[in-house]
Amino acid sequence: GLYSDKISEMVGINDESYKLHYWKGEYFSVGNGKNKQIKHLVYPVPHQNNTGLGVHATLDINNRMKLGPNAIYLPDRNIDYKVDKNHLESFYLASKKYLPFIELEDLQADQSGIRPKLQKPNDAVRDFIIKNEEDKGFLNFINLIGIESPGLTSCLAIAKKVKEIIC
Repeated sequence: GLYSDKISEMVGINDESYKLHYWKGEYFSVGNGKNKQIKHLVYPVPHQNNTGLGVHATLDINNRMKLGPNAIYLPDRNIDYKVDKNHLESFYLASKKYLPFIELEDLQADQSGIRPKLQKPNDAVRDFIIKNEEDKGFLNFINLIGIESPGLTSCLAIAKKVKEIIC
């Protein structure tokens, strides 16, 4: 979660490699009846800058099409869930490349989320930290740090891994 590095610090583990870096991801929803134009996720080719997968088309639980997320580094870890309407045009231009039916007026600011990454801009991508801290004197204190976007998808596998560590 967003404060998993701080929880680790609270018990006395001050490992700089555990420090989280917040990245905001915004979404714009597609209206004007065009949200039914896709029936599955649509992804562009990922960027080389390692900030994310790029603006892709996804469907929510109500089959509404959303475009996102972008990746905005939050250097001061300020939690801000506002969607900046000034990003509307960049979402439009990014999605128009693979969704030619999209028009600028189809997009509305929708939602955002904060991803807890282990890397700053231009750093190499790092995987989740799943570690028993017994070597630091904390038997069965399992750190789970930097679990971002695929964390929900992999939560059962993460739980299985934690069970293996403990048992």
